[in-house]
Amino acid sequence: MGGGLVSSPAVIAFAPIPSTVIWAYFAFGMILAIGLLTIFLRGDWQKARGFDKLILFGPLFYAAPLAAFGTEHFTLTKDIASIIPVWIPWHLFWAYFVGACFIAAPLSLVTKIQARLAAGLLALTFFLFVVLMDAPAWIQNPRDRIGLTLALRELAFSGGPLALAASLTVQWHERGAHILATIARYFIAIPLLFYSFEQFRHGDHVPGVPLEPLTPAYVYGHHIWTYLAAVVYAVAGIFLLIGKKTRVAAIWAGLAVLFVELVVYVPIAVVERASLDNGFNYLGDTLMFCGAVLLLAGAMPREA
Repeated sequence: MGGGLVSSPAVIAFAPIPSTVIWAYFAFGMILAIGLLTIFLRGDWQKARGFDKLILFGPLFYAAPLAAFGTEHFTLTKDIASIIPVWIPWHLFWAYFVGACFIAAPLSLVTKIQARLAAGLLALTFFLFVVLMDAPAWIQNPRDRIGLTLALRELAFSGGPLALAASLTVQWHERGAHILATIARYFIAIPLLFYSFEQFRHGDHVPGVPLEPLTPAYVYGHHIWTYLAAVVYAVAGIFLLIGKKTRVAAIWAGLAVLFVELVVYVPIAVVERASLDNGFNYLGDTLMFCGAVLLLAGAMPREA
């Protein structure tokens, strides 16, 4: 959902913030506040121990950016409608409808009201994005690494809520929940391994979800964070793929993405605060990917 990091920091610093960006940050902040209140008022934070406290933020990290992206369906409707395949009718309707769902579903995830239903529908929605848009676009140009990166990102965005739906499935559906969690594990493991490979190949590019822009010079540590993420992704991805130490692997992968978010994408979002494509969308994409990985961690079995 991000573009190229080409704007001058000096120009952006004094540029007025457009209403499209303000609405995105407003939705992001509202879901963040509601989610934090829910975690503390329900006593979840007090009950959690160790890394389980981090896992609590999985739904929140996934939901807050999603709500912000939902606002873009209303503020940038024609742009969103233009990426819908031509053979699907009613482009504007689907842009508005999906935008409304992207605002409603995060409320469900962070408040736990009908969370299983919302998670299941989100998993299906992002899987359809992969099948109907991202995969066909990449197949047309299989040498385009960015096309494959985006398709696998949407696959991970499907895997996160699928894992949450599995973790919320009642006991008499235990076998079905195990199948869903296994599918979700592959939906996360495969992107992690591919992203690891790409980050080793392109260490000077932004880490986390390895897209085309270079890491800005003002980011402390510069491209060392890309290689660090690549190492963690490789180890965690292998364990998730073979089904060993899956909870620990997902937690460490989530920590790596969160670290990258704080040291790379928060500074970018501050400098490019007047831009969606060059600023907020990068921060939101990466945080949502972190949330998806942590949702998987919450669905993985505990090990002694």
